[in-house]
Parts: sequence; structure tokens; C-alpha cells
Amino acid sequence: MRSKSVLPYTTAVPLLCALALAGCGGKGSSSTPTPTPTPTPTPTPTPASNVVITGVAAIGAPLGNATITAVDGNGAAVPLFDKSGNSIPYAVANVADGSYTLNLNTKTPKLPLLIEAVGMDATGTPVVLHSMVQSTTGPVIANITPLSNAVIAEVLGENPQTVYQSASSNASLIDLLGTASMVTAATSQIETVIAKNLSDAKVTTTAELNLFQDPNFKTNKTLLDATLSGMRIQIVKDANNNDQLQLSNLFVPIGTPEVEISLPVAKTQLGLGTAGKLSTAIVSTTTTTTSATTVVQNLATLDNLTIQINSLIAQRVAATGFASLASATPAPPSPAPATGATIPYAYNGRNFSQLENLLENYANNNYQLSSLQITGCVDDPIPTKGCTNVAVSAVVTGVNGNIVDLYNDGVVYNKSTTPTWLLSGNGRYAQVGVYPVAFLQLGEDSSVAATSGNPGTGLQVNILAQDSTGTETVGNSAVQLLSDQSVPFAYCGVAMLCLWTNPSVLPTATGNLSGTLLQPPTLGWLGNVDAVVGAKYVINYASWITVTNQLANAYLPANLPTNLAQSAFPALDGVSAGSPLTGVNIVAGPTLSWAGWAAANPNMRVFSIRTVVSGAGASPLITDNLAPYGNVNTSMTLTPTTLPGGFVPTSYSIWIGAVDVLGHRYFTQYVGSS
Repeated sequence: MRSKSVLPYTTAVPLLCALALAGCGGKGSSSTPTPTPTPTPTPTPTPASNVVITGVAAIGAPLGNATITAVDGNGAAVPLFDKSGNSIPYAVANVADGSYTLNLNTKTPKLPLLIEAVGMDATGTPVVLHSMVQSTTGPVIANITPLSNAVIAEVLGENPQTVYQSASSNASLIDLLGTASMVTAATSQIETVIAKNLSDAKVTTTAELNLFQDPNFKTNKTLLDATLSGMRIQIVKDANNNDQLQLSNLFVPIGTPEVEISLPVAKTQLGLGTAGKLSTAIVSTTTTTTSATTVVQNLATLDNLTIQINSLIAQRVAATGFASLASATPAPPSPAPATGATIPYAYNGRNFSQLENLLENYANNNYQLSSLQITGCVDDPIPTKGCTNVAVSAVVTGVNGNIVDLYNDGVVYNKSTTPTWLLSGNGRYAQVGVYPVAFLQLGEDSSVAATSGNPGTGLQVNILAQDSTGTETVGNSAVQLLSDQSVPFAYCGVAMLCLWTNPSVLPTATGNLSGTLLQPPTLGWLGNVDAVVGAKYVINYASWITVTNQLANAYLPANLPTNLAQSAFPALDGVSAGSPLTGVNIVAGPTLSWAGWAAANPNMRVFSIRTVVSGAGASPLITDNLAPYGNVNTSMTLTPTTLPGGFVPTSYSIWIGAVDVLGHRYFTQYVGSS
């Protein structure tokens, strides 16, 4: 019997878990008069003279639902209050536009302030960004973007997240943010590096160039927001394990960043007051970024597509009511169809009828899409004239503002249509991806299993082989590596194709990571070039949708993980020698929490939890649970496993998958006791 499971180890989306707050009741007696209730104290509102910080958290789209906190010049957490004067652990950015407000419980905070936003972008990837405040005179504004983060990184000489995590011991570094000359010089360099991107977005005035305090900054795909929409800005480790700032046009290969800046060198030059020598921190051949001119100049109308979709949703239109939003020239599939053939809309195996049904479901539930986030280019290779089909994602929210789904698609610009951007898909009949992975095996008491290669690393190849109903859509595949070797995969009864290592026997799903993992010890032909950021994987898959073989390229989003410390791997609260994870609990569907690990790893997010129950002479029982979105959602109750009659369990395990800001995936396997 074919197994049907939700997509394992992907960022597909579940409904968010709702957390209810229960009140406490008072005591009373029927034999005595009911006492007069003690009035609940009215919170004292934060005095108007206390510092109030406002701003926008954005990445080229709103960083909605991000949690915002701050530390002062001493590295101490700044107490925050809501509008009623109640103490709160963090402020939350508005899901619609990324705006936020920090009400401080002080009139004279120790300056400078370092502000952190922790959230998730529209692809499900964690985001950690920073801003700062140097003065509390006048309206205090601190916009939080990848560019504000870049300037702060240069001044600090390292990833601001690292400094923020140990703020009290990094007070001397935070104090550097109060040196106006250093911040001004770093800002000037960043603006020079991205001058072409700013020009194409028509950022020309001094106010628009204020990366921190522009009061008119909005997430509307114009000016600085348009600049952000067309850029990739990230901090990585260089060959010497120093932090390096990378800035690129979003539509160039991720493996070849355009401008690389050594953060330790930048800090040294800024500290010497030699702004003219700050250029020595640029270690790349190129010193400025390019720009996706055509795309950026048309961005102002992109969110009209969102408006149109949301309007039809609000009107509760039927599925066919969304037909007008499909482009007549969708993204072409690969290989290209015969001359004169009709090219249908396709996105990772989803045809347009299925898209209409998805949008109708949004309408039936009154969901709404956020502003669209550009995630790359669908065209591969990118045409010389520039990207035509643009990859986009959007957060989907319910009426209560909670994230309920992530919408992904391709769009194309056509100035003669209304709206001018239409849905084009990506031309693929299956979803494919390659990810850098680290894994750790633990026992039922959280002890590290004494097995060879634990922890370890590898490359996970995901080729979606089923549709949403569990019907097989892809039969087998050959994955060609950059080192010219090919690895076979085949259908194994679950959502993803499995490694096909024995040509005479089709693979059987075990539920373990090894089913989709490439590793040098087990697959000796895996070369070093296959494990570096940007490595190209050519995936030739047999699609039952087209009854032909299709080609798709997948690119490794990051190098193999180098941090294999146990603290980096997702860990469950409360699992210990005194409270082991048992097979009975795993089968019953336990409620799991990972709040402690999440607090220590704000740059990571748990995205999947899988339970595997194996039995002698039987196929394993695999159940996938997709974790709720958001950095504050750190627990969930798993789906129970139903044991068939006569099934005798022999082993139990839970796989927890997490992703970091660069796309590394960390998996922890807990092997439960019987």
C-alpha cells in the first residue's frame, strides 16, 4: 500500500498553533458572604516623556511578526512596555507593513542602543537584523533592514547577532555605535558599493539615503525598499573563519557574490579614523554591485498583483475567478516544448487548476497575502537582457494576523495588462532542491550516541514525488553533480524520491535522513566542488504529468555547515536521564517544546518534525509534522502513530529539522527507548 505523507524536510506550511491564555479564578464560600473582589490594578501608562522608538523592519517586503528588542550601551536589555504600561518581552512588527514601536521604560537610556529584529521571511527562512539609536532628541526612528545591519556589522567588525547574543560582555563594541564618524564612514562606503542599485530605484535625496532614520521609509517597492527588493545581503564566514559581508544583485548566482567586505578589516580602518583606507576591507575583485535595472524600475506596480488577489479573495470568488491573473506567456518548461506547442502554467508540479483551487481555499477562509518578496529569478540561465520571470513569495495570514501559509510562485511583467504583473509559474513539473546538512544522533536521554560520524554533514537532495493527495507524480531521477558524476534516485512510496543504490532493487523508505543524503563516506564519487555554495545539480526526472523526462537545475544555497557544536542542533526541553523519550510517548503523539534551544539560536527555526516507528518484517510508520511558523512558536503536539494490527515496534525515533539564515539545515535524531 502506498504511503501518503506530508512533504518531509521542506518548508511547506501547517496551520499555526493557537496559544490560549487562561485566567485564575478566586476562592469563595457558600456559607459566608461573598467578599468584595479586590480591584485589578490599572497599569500605569508609560510616561509620555519616556523614549519611544518607531521604525520599519523590512527586507524588500515587510518583516512582519518579527520580534523587536533592544540593548543599551552597557549591553543590558532595555525594559519595554505596551501602550497601557504593561511590561512586555518584545514588540512585534506589523504583518502588513513591518512597522513597529518600542516604548522604553526610561527617559534617559544609556546610549547608543542596539536594536534587534528576529523574524522569518516569506520563504520560511529565519531573518535576524539590527539597527541603532545614537540620540533620543526629537522623533526617535530606527529602521531595520539588511542595509542598516551591514553598516552596523562594519562598525562592530563582526556579525551583529553575535555581539547582541552576548551584549553584556560586548558593551565596548556596542559603544562604538555612538561614534558618529565611524557610522558615517561605514554608511558612505555601503552607499558607494550599491550606488547603481540606489540609482535604479531613484534614491536621490539625502533623506532617502538615511539608512536608519528616514521617517518616510515604507515597504511599497519604491526608493530604498525597491533597492532592498533587488539585492542579496548576507554575512558569512570566510576561509579564515572571520565574518565577511557580501552584497550582490539578487539575480546573480549565489556562488559568486559581487562585493565581499572583511568585517575585521573594516572595523580596524574605521577605528583608525582612516575612512579613505576603508576600501582595503573590500577583498573581492569588484567594488560595486550591479543592478537588475528592468526589474527594479517596474517594482512599484508589483504589489498591485497582491491587491488584485486579495480583492478577489475578499469577494469570495470561485476558483475560475482567478483566471485573469495568469499570464498568457508563463515560464517555459525545460526542455522547451515543440515549436507552436501551448505552454501551460506550472509551478513545482502545480498546474493552474490547482492554483485556482488554492486561491479559492484562501477565499473560503478569508486569508490575505502580504506584500510580495522577490526571491530570485526563475529563468535559468538568466537572459543577457535580464530576468523575465521573477520568483516571488508572500506570507499568507488569517483574520487574526497569524501566518497560515507561505505562497510561492513566479511572476512576469507586461505593461499592457492590468495588473502589469501576472502569475507565470516556474515551468517545473516537480519541486527540487539541494541543501547543506548537519546531523546529530541522540539517545532517549539527550546523550550523544557513540556512533561513527556523529555528528556529520552531507547534502540533502529533495525531489518531490507525490502531489498533495499522495499520488505518485515522479518515478525516478538521475542527479548529475558538478563533478560530472550522477546519482540515481527512485520512488520509494513517500513524498520524496530515495537514493537508489542497488540497481536490481527499488529503494524502500526508512524515514531516516540517509534516504536523501549524499555523503563522501557512503558515496565516494561526491567531490569537494559539489559541496560549495552555488554548486549546480542537474536533475533529470521522469514526470508522470508530462509522460516525459524533465530537467531542472538546483543550486546549493550555502557551504556545508562548519558549526557542529551540539548547541547548534535543535534540542527538546525536558528530555534527560530522569525523563527519557520513550517509544510509548512517541507513538501517542507527545507535546514537544524547544524553547530553550530557540532562545539560544535566534538565527534558526524548527521547520519539521518526523516520527519513525519501525517493526520487524514491516514497512516503517512515518509521520511528518510541519512545525508552526514564527520564532516565538516553539512547541507543538505531534500526530499520534496508529499501529496496524499485528505490528510489533522494534525501534522509535524522532527527527527534528531546523534551518538557519543562510539555508543550512540541522537535523537531530532522538532514538527513543522501548
